[in-house]
Amino acid sequence: MDLGADTARFPKNLDRAGIVARLGELHEWARSEGLDELAVLLALPADAPGGEIGARILSALALVAGMPEHAVITKQLEILALNLKNLR
Repeated sequence: MDLGADTARFPKNLDRAGIVARLGELHEWARSEGLDELAVLLALPADAPGGEIGARILSALALVAGMPEHAVITKQLEILALNLKNLR
């Protein structure tokens, strides 16, 4: 997953399925980059409750916020956070 190229096209109106799919992609990316703590936060089953998904996204965002080397994934997590209202 090329996170840099994907940022400009990242949808800002994701539904639950879209959020879960993106989390899966971000989880795989974090795992491949050796970011184990982040990968654990992003590892969720598709049927996870909305509250758990939201909490994990916000925790992941707090983990990488303020770290310039993680700016691209921070932006992606921020966009997911903006879509939390769509979890149903």
